[in-house]
Amino acid sequence: MVVRTVDPGETIGRFIKNHYVFIIVMAVLLLILAMVSAQKIYMATGIETFVFKDSQIYKDIEYYTENFQATNFLILITTDDVFSPDVLEAMRLLDSQIRVNPKVQNVTGLYTILDRYSSGGIVNSAQAERIISLLPGEATRFLVPGKHHTIMSVLLRGDLEEAEKPAILEDVKSAIRWVPMPAGSSARVTGETAMMLEIQDEMMRSMSIMLASAVIMMIIALWFTFSHSKWRLLPLPIVLVGVIFTGGIMGITGVPLTMVSMAVFPILIGLGVEYAIQFQNRMMEELADGKAPGDAVVATVKNIGPPVAYSVMTCLLGFLSILASPVPMIYDFGLMCMIGVAVCFLSALFLLLSVLVLLSSKAGRIQHKVEQRGVIEKVIERVAETTTRHPVIVIFALVAMIAGYALDPTIGVEIDQSSFAPQDLPSVVLFRSLTNIMDVKTTDMIVQVKAHDVTAPDTVRWMQNFSLYEKSNNPDVLAVSSLNTLMASYNDGVVPDTGPEIQAVLDRIPWEEQRRYIDDYRTTSIITMTINDLPTDQQMSMLRRVERDLSFLSPPAGISATLSGQSRVMLTTLGSLTSDRLQMTLASGLLVLIGLLIVYRGDWVRSVVPVIAVVIVTGLSCIVMIILHMKYTPLSVTLGALTIGIGIDFSILHMERYYEEKAKGFPPLEAMRIATAKIGNAIFSSASTVIAGFGALVMSNFSILSNFGLVTIIDFILALCSAFVIMPPLLVTLDTWWSKVRGVKV
Repeated sequence: MVVRTVDPGETIGRFIKNHYVFIIVMAVLLLILAMVSAQKIYMATGIETFVFKDSQIYKDIEYYTENFQATNFLILITTDDVFSPDVLEAMRLLDSQIRVNPKVQNVTGLYTILDRYSSGGIVNSAQAERIISLLPGEATRFLVPGKHHTIMSVLLRGDLEEAEKPAILEDVKSAIRWVPMPAGSSARVTGETAMMLEIQDEMMRSMSIMLASAVIMMIIALWFTFSHSKWRLLPLPIVLVGVIFTGGIMGITGVPLTMVSMAVFPILIGLGVEYAIQFQNRMMEELADGKAPGDAVVATVKNIGPPVAYSVMTCLLGFLSILASPVPMIYDFGLMCMIGVAVCFLSALFLLLSVLVLLSSKAGRIQHKVEQRGVIEKVIERVAETTTRHPVIVIFALVAMIAGYALDPTIGVEIDQSSFAPQDLPSVVLFRSLTNIMDVKTTDMIVQVKAHDVTAPDTVRWMQNFSLYEKSNNPDVLAVSSLNTLMASYNDGVVPDTGPEIQAVLDRIPWEEQRRYIDDYRTTSIITMTINDLPTDQQMSMLRRVERDLSFLSPPAGISATLSGQSRVMLTTLGSLTSDRLQMTLASGLLVLIGLLIVYRGDWVRSVVPVIAVVIVTGLSCIVMIILHMKYTPLSVTLGALTIGIGIDFSILHMERYYEEKAKGFPPLEAMRIATAKIGNAIFSSASTVIAGFGALVMSNFSILSNFGLVTIIDFILALCSAFVIMPPLLVTLDTWWSKVRGVKV
């Protein structure tokens, strides 16, 4: 009895043939559901984009933020004389208007200090200036950075949700518009919190521009590269449906939109259209051969389904290594790329082919133009033929790759989100102006200390020893402040040493001042080290040094001390960007290699050659970044994985056609020449759609996206060149050698 093997492609094709109307209806219903779910997508630019919420690091930083780091808006007052009674009165009126909002905890400014020290009120500027001059500089430097500028601070309640802050910001802006300022004076909201909220709004506008650019560029690419096909623009709306499905999944699963995940949608448009073209092109060929629409779709899925599925598989395997990143925004980017690629593939497979069955059933006989061999094919054929006869070019490429990786450590790293945003954004410009006005040349490094009682003698002694060690051994530490320095200021400069002495001093210190350094339960305290404002790489070295010092001067049993706040975030994120990017690329190449070995059933030549061809590109990418003076960001660290996952497709398609021609009896050199001549334009067209998708990123006004888009386009052009320059000589050389080793006639 003969057992008939069931072909999965044929089975899927028959399902589409028999249920194409049902598939279209279900797609419409799912589209509506996805559009509703996509409304739940929210923007994220906070700590949760750098550290996972379920990690101890996040919990420590969150506790520090809630207890020691106030969330506030700053109001920059610019005037001829900040001590003018008219200006002070305007600030008091502004204060009263802002306090109306119950979500505002406190409002402070120059006027609050002056009102505290002047019982009869401020009569003139000279009186106000005299009062300020008698106070310690530390108490007034922030509020009065100069005679023409003063700062009001709007402290928000600690229990606020992130989603509530934009409304409060609008209320503060409304209060500023309502309160008249004296002639020659102005008031503007600034500060990091306000800046990040405006950046979030700009992110939504930028994403709309990117998506519109992706659609326009894809229309152009399809119009010229897919002109031989009927309904040449159909792949685009089908893929857009897949993109909306992906957005719906983001909404349902709670994946936020960050500066990194913004890049997902243009990328999916480029990749999805590539898959859709493969299916539609084959469907048109089957229809042109005279097959009925139902039979054509079965033949299409059976013949082209497996190669496209393999392409999707290598892409997913390439992206899989991104999920190993400890940085949430990078992990989310990799996850949504993988989900999106799978969804767009399924949309092309089921929805596109169902629509084509429906359209072709009503269109009558389909005429499918055969592409004529043009200039592109001739150039590609000549290049591949030349390099195949001179395989030494592979050696040069490998040397260039090694040089690129050797230079990789010299490429800088950037994680400051304000530097990723448009530098002409009003909030960014104003924040930069505020920094210049404040003349800030330092930054703070936070050490978080936890114990059963942080006011116990053992804890106080350890904090004192650690503070003295850092001040005397670390030249970049300018000052150290903690509960110890606070107690010393109330105890004639002496830090109390015994339990009763400590308690006696604490009894004399107002709780508001203690609260700067200890929490309500006395289980957590912070040490603030003021350091020089160093470049990113030097800051990283400084953080690692302090972390080593914490290990060297480890606190007694029952007490723990770790970096916290922005310092801890920087250490975690920068550490990932500097060490994990090469591991990510290596893991991506290894996963793809394993996948190909499984698909090709252990044929190492077929598996290794395309991997080598695309890994060479990842090394050249390092050189490209150096030439363009670019730094690694949370997005560009994924370049290696993306290049391998997507770029390897070009080499695989070329290689498969080589083996197809070789199976017809052509010798290796001739088989490669014929394969290149036949498939060159198809690969070029496929690459153009992918590049068009990434090209939309270049249109973004966020440098993290535009720079990434530019480098990625160059990488894919290099991957395309590698498929025709590096892969042919490498494949022919290894295939010929291995055939001789096995005793197979070439």
